[in-house]
Amino acid sequence: MRESAPNLPDLPEGPGLRRFEADAAFDAGGLVSAPVSLLVEVAATGRAVALAVGTPGEVSRHPGASSARVVGLAGSVILPGLVNAHTHLDLTHLGPRPHDPEEGFVAWVERVRAGRRQEDDGIAESVRQGVGLCLAGGTVAVGDIAGAPGGRPTVAALRALREGPLAGVSFVEFFAAGALRDRALGRLDVFLEEHAGELAAGSLVRAGLQPHAPNTVEPAGYEHAVALARRYGLALCTHLAETVEEREFIAGARGPQRALLERVGAWEDRLLGVFGRGLHPIDHLAPILERAPFLVAHVNDCPDGARLSVLARAGVSVAYCPRASAYFGAPGHFGAHRYREMMDAGINVCLGTDSIVNLPSEAADGSRGGMSVLDEMRLLVERDGVDARTALAMGTTNGARALGLDEAGFLLGAGRRLAGLVAVPVGRDRQAPTPTLETAILGGGPPRLLLIGK
Repeated sequence: MRESAPNLPDLPEGPGLRRFEADAAFDAGGLVSAPVSLLVEVAATGRAVALAVGTPGEVSRHPGASSARVVGLAGSVILPGLVNAHTHLDLTHLGPRPHDPEEGFVAWVERVRAGRRQEDDGIAESVRQGVGLCLAGGTVAVGDIAGAPGGRPTVAALRALREGPLAGVSFVEFFAAGALRDRALGRLDVFLEEHAGELAAGSLVRAGLQPHAPNTVEPAGYEHAVALARRYGLALCTHLAETVEEREFIAGARGPQRALLERVGAWEDRLLGVFGRGLHPIDHLAPILERAPFLVAHVNDCPDGARLSVLARAGVSVAYCPRASAYFGAPGHFGAHRYREMMDAGINVCLGTDSIVNLPSEAADGSRGGMSVLDEMRLLVERDGVDARTALAMGTTNGARALGLDEAGFLLGAGRRLAGLVAVPVGRDRQAPTPTLETAILGGGPPRLLLIGK
């Protein structure tokens, strides 16, 4: 019989030696130790290095063990800090919202456009709120999409993200299609020139560019983004193959997406030579993807092995957002997501939450786990029977690779500089005293961030 999970202890603050002791520890390589003791040195700069990792008896032999502050985590397992590779923190203020997939994606977009904040102060406040909910979910690194309200790129999200402890990338989003294309690209050029120093500044958070999606950015806009990314040293991300409206517009230049472009004054008849050529979104964007490393979000619509080969050949990383995919009804349109086949093909697949709007109500409550990548992992293990170790890799090392972070920081071993540590309370089962990783993912309580390294 499983006992209820204990309350986790108060954590020491500031620099010094800390010794975390728990029932077990796991990383993408599997079981690290059970029971486990991690001796960590935290510097005044925030740098955290694992000095020793193993059983309590093994770690006790380290010279620094006797002077370390002990953090007892009985009834818990330790995991590396988690990576949310695709999220929209500037929408956090909207909170979780219901959505009927039968209404279509464009109707949802219109509601978000109406509710999103337009001014920098409001954007920054929403991002800070999102950072807090990410930390509550054990996240230590994010790929955040810094939206462009009214088509205006802004550094507000990047600045707010850099204020906090998270690592990762802030991708400045832009739209560039039809009659609005040249003005949008010109505005982007001016923005990058004005903020070049700030964008390139050394920080835990890098800057990136996000041409929004192939149905809102022409190929010429993507080519421009690739050139700018090379010039300024920026990471690249885009949404791809997310919705039926996207496929309809790319292939036939019709549907709700075209109606939206007409409504905002962007549609031009010349676009019939750009879109409407019968191509799938992945094929449409393939020449661009092969020119630069992209993180592509969603890829719900990947109908066959040929498209898998395109993605593998281009070397993209795919950020799969399981709960967002279900929220928008993607499996009903396209079938089950092909993330396992993608990984079999050598594609790096990581996890994201997308925005809080598409998450369950508890995502807005930090005490219940906040915006939790662990919850996305739980869905894959519970719904799809995914191996727990694979799910953990998707939520840690794979995400780090996608964001250009050091994957070693998301593995638990002596001598490693740690990106973070998370405790998951699992209680204690007298008949199975050593918890498994599957137990931690499926039956554990909300994660708690033990430390976040810099």
